[in-house]
Amino acid sequence: MRKLKAVMLSCGERSTRYAEYSLKKPEELEIIAAIDINPFKLERAKQRFSLTEGQLFLSLEDFLSKNIKCDVVINGTMDDQHYPTAMALLKKGYNILLEKPVTAKPEELLDILGAAKKNDCKVIVCHVLRYTPFNRKVKEIIDSGEIGRIMDMQLNEHVWHGHFVNAYVRGKWRSEKECGSGLLLAKCCHDTDLMCWLNNITVPTKVSSFGSRAFYCPENAPEGSTEFCKDCPVKDRCIFDAYKFELKMDCCPQYTWAEINKAEDEITEEEKKEFLTKNEYGKCVYKTDMDIVDRQCVSVNFANGSIATLNMVGGASRAGRHIHIICEYGEVLGYIEDNKIIFRKFNKQAVNNKYRRDEDYYTDKEILLDTDLSEGNNSVTGHYGGDYYIMQDLVKFLNGADTSRSMTVIEDSVNGHFIVYAAEESRLNATVVNLEKYRK
Repeated sequence: MRKLKAVMLSCGERSTRYAEYSLKKPEELEIIAAIDINPFKLERAKQRFSLTEGQLFLSLEDFLSKNIKCDVVINGTMDDQHYPTAMALLKKGYNILLEKPVTAKPEELLDILGAAKKNDCKVIVCHVLRYTPFNRKVKEIIDSGEIGRIMDMQLNEHVWHGHFVNAYVRGKWRSEKECGSGLLLAKCCHDTDLMCWLNNITVPTKVSSFGSRAFYCPENAPEGSTEFCKDCPVKDRCIFDAYKFELKMDCCPQYTWAEINKAEDEITEEEKKEFLTKNEYGKCVYKTDMDIVDRQCVSVNFANGSIATLNMVGGASRAGRHIHIICEYGEVLGYIEDNKIIFRKFNKQAVNNKYRRDEDYYTDKEILLDTDLSEGNNSVTGHYGGDYYIMQDLVKFLNGADTSRSMTVIEDSVNGHFIVYAAEESRLNATVVNLEKYRK
């Protein structure tokens, strides 16, 4: 296969993750330009990917004016910038690897879909959980037909409080007004996409949902607490005190200190303390301008009668995504973090046994996935391997070679996004929403 040439649009954490495939597989991918409004991030990309000054651009408009040829643009802009940047790129004929979610507005999603078709461009959406060894194996089992069709899917996402606070309470995704996406779209369009992909012999038709911001809110703030943690009289007994949570625990430094615009290992403790006196990361978690929910449940009905539920909670003790799929003659279940699947089959011979126990009705097979997803394995880290494997498929796809069953272009992302749009409408209006309204 020929080596692809790619351009980074926005040089933040997500674009960099994908672009780093070029360092692992330089014979397959090369980064030939970087675009960002932040000079520090541009300089970091320059060093990371051995770029020249002439390959750096401070605006998308400047880049587009140069008519630079490449195979794909890695679009890792913030959620509310996906639509205008994608439309500008598509009009110029560029293929796009687009970070999820596509957009918060149904009409914009259909606009991008239409522009991709009109300009004969490929838009590959970063639903990276499809590409994990865990979910690929689940899909393989379902598609084999060995346990029949899906009857019920139960998906759970428990967002660890370290991640949740740093991204969605104090972090830049805390405000739908600011970033363009609510929590369900920003965090769980992965999961609604999985629902539709695993059950793609049918389509979702109706959705209902409940959710609220019920923990990280002013009424739960300790009595006597202040807006910023620095001088708070009750901070010693608060687990979310910024000077403990951000400085000492420091679980998500790529989020917390990004606005300081220095390499993480060069930021001094004094600079961090000063930063926390004036930034959202130094605020009481109960008193930020967060405007999104911190828990939500979604129920989905499919055209063939199958159903699915998704439960998301922000602030769990342990991070985890759990899936349990019940089919006509068996089940598939497991935590993706365990890299292990339980494959359960109904024992059809049990009906002939007069004296039977409950366990005679089924047999369990434990499937251990042999992919090394440890942090020490520099080849396959990030989203349980999904960040690596989506790039592997991207190279094959744009070369016209066979890809895995995970390959997702924008046409495959529509239904998962529709579920989120309908869930938000249902949550806000206390109603069941028919998805046909989005398809018209």
